[in-house]
Amino acid sequence: MRHDNRIHDPGRTPEPNLFDFVPKSVWREVYCGRWSGLRPVQKAEFVVELVFFALFIGGFVYNSYIRDGHVLALVVSFGAVWLILGAFFYLLTRFIH
Repeated sequence: MRHDNRIHDPGRTPEPNLFDFVPKSVWREVYCGRWSGLRPVQKAEFVVELVFFALFIGGFVYNSYIRDGHVLALVVSFGAVWLILGAFFYLLTRFIH
C-alpha cells in the first residue's frame, strides 16, 4: 500500500506564501502620481488619514493658539512644520526611483 505525502509531492506546485505579499505604501504611491493604480480600500485609507490629520492639527491649532490669541506663535509653528515637511519630502524624493 502506497501513501502519498502531499506535502513533499514533487509533482505538486507549492502554495503561495502569504507572507511574501508586500503592501503598497499609499503615501508613496500617491506622491509618485499613481493614484489610479490604488484599490478603493487604499484610496479610502488615504482620505481617512488626511481627514484625521487635518482634524487633529486643526483642533491643536484652535485650542493652543487661536482661542488664546497667540497668532504669531501659530505662524512660527506652522513655519517650522513646513520646513520639517519640506525636508522630509525632499529626502523622500531622493530615495524614490
